[in-house]
Amino acid sequence: MAIYYAAVVGDPLDSEDGSYIYGTKRTIGTIEDKNGTHRNMVFIGDEGHCVSCGSIGSITYGAGFSKRRRMVDLVNGGRLQAVGGDVVLCMCSAPPRIIAVHGRRFTIQDHDGARTTSKAQKAIADNVPPTAYDEQVKAIGRGASEGYPYYIETLDGRIESGRLDSSGMLPNIYTNNVETYTVQWGDEALAHEEYK
Repeated sequence: MAIYYAAVVGDPLDSEDGSYIYGTKRTIGTIEDKNGTHRNMVFIGDEGHCVSCGSIGSITYGAGFSKRRRMVDLVNGGRLQAVGGDVVLCMCSAPPRIIAVHGRRFTIQDHDGARTTSKAQKAIADNVPPTAYDEQVKAIGRGASEGYPYYIETLDGRIESGRLDSSGMLPNIYTNNVETYTVQWGDEALAHEEYK
């Protein structure tokens, strides 16, 4: 199971400080951020400003989970909700991803578990260029057996959680840049809300 957060006006991009996304049409809803400010939800087709290349681009799919789980904007032609991990098609050679920081009160759980085995397959499914990095960890040692819980959180707020299968391999983590991410095991993983 993976958890994604809603993208809202003002969320940054991973390209360079000062890059952000914004809505282009009347929104169907807002999400309250941690400071109590109501921020408009952002949808596929809205735009983002990339400081790195100095251009504006449209938001498109990139998070890599079932489109059926996204909220539908029936007011504006059935657009689907944007989430952390979606990309902005600016002038950069590798499109920057949305980092969902302000709409984290709205989560989407992807129970489909549609994990592809290669970076190319994932990119084709998402209709975006392949990312540069696809890290995968194998759990070995004491306690690393089938059914052992794990919880992974990336810098841009994507979450992967579940239990080890017989191979001991965690899911691939896809990023455009060299990044670190957090892996928690056992009791630490179980402490997260999605296991309760």
